[in-house]
Amino acid sequence: MASADFDWKRCFDQISPNLVLYARQLTPSPADAEDVVQMAFVRWWRRFPDGDKDNIPLLYAAVRTIALDLRRSDTRRAKREAASEIAIDGENTPTFDVPPEKKEAAAIVTDALSKLNEEQREVVTLKLWGGLTFQEIATALGISINTVAGRYRYALGNLQKHLEPLKDDLIGETSPPANLLSFQPSALTP
Repeated sequence: MASADFDWKRCFDQISPNLVLYARQLTPSPADAEDVVQMAFVRWWRRFPDGDKDNIPLLYAAVRTIALDLRRSDTRRAKREAASEIAIDGENTPTFDVPPEKKEAAAIVTDALSKLNEEQREVVTLKLWGGLTFQEIATALGISINTVAGRYRYALGNLQKHLEPLKDDLIGETSPPANLLSFQPSALTP
């Protein structure tokens, strides 16, 4: 195996879990999310064959673009199938792979995330689970860093409202949402 192949495999292994989680926010199924990530990674590899860590936000942008294209395609297909009386059952809610003992907490957080508007949910997912900076998120989404910060701030405020009554149940159950419970606006740093 060539060293370049090994480096790409290692890079994919390190980045793909966060990309899949992000794609799962935008796609109707985990399988679609995995397909989207693979397609995005191939596009990224073709554009940067030697790899370029500085362009990882473009990888997130590719995931977003491919996922939105898939969603549009699925919507058109669903309309066609609905017209022919074929039922489509799909759901676009955030999902997490968690150990059985944390399933209840994950369900609570998933429910709280699903109550956010799509723009806020997308920024929170990229920041907390994707590990991107505000600048990287702005690049990936094609919006200003101030817009990213605003969406993040409002999303955390909304999540805090939903999760505060359940604080005792969640503390220690899941890493990122526990941080949400102690969010202070002054702690917001791009």
